[in-house]
Amino acid sequence: MQYVRVAVHGLIKKNGKILVTKRPFDDDYMPMLWDIPGGTIKFQENANDALVREINEETKLKVKIGNIIFCHDFPSGPERHQFQMVYECEYESGEVILNPDDHYEFKWVSLDEIEQLPKIALLEELFKFLKK
Repeated sequence: MQYVRVAVHGLIKKNGKILVTKRPFDDDYMPMLWDIPGGTIKFQENANDALVREINEETKLKVKIGNIIFCHDFPSGPERHQFQMVYECEYESGEVILNPDDHYEFKWVSLDEIEQLPKIALLEELFKFLKK
């Protein structure tokens, strides 16, 4: 059965830096690569609510959700098509506490520093878009 999976991600900014997180070595999707917080929307879940939930589950941060700034889609296997939306987010409060099932390392980086990181396709395409 063919299906579409929709995910939301947060480009979280704090003091001119962007939060990136590294996927675990045993992840079934792009292990050991840098990413940004986010994940799949549950059935009948509002996209903004899903993003707040995912950021909280993955980082424990409180953020202000802004506008959608980027969309990326790609086939993810013979049966699945992935659609990812990136929202601009402003850090509000909290310290990053990672969920080890999702990520095992984080950094606050500049846009130029992102260029040097090995990253998932979404972050690669987002980086190209932001550099324009």
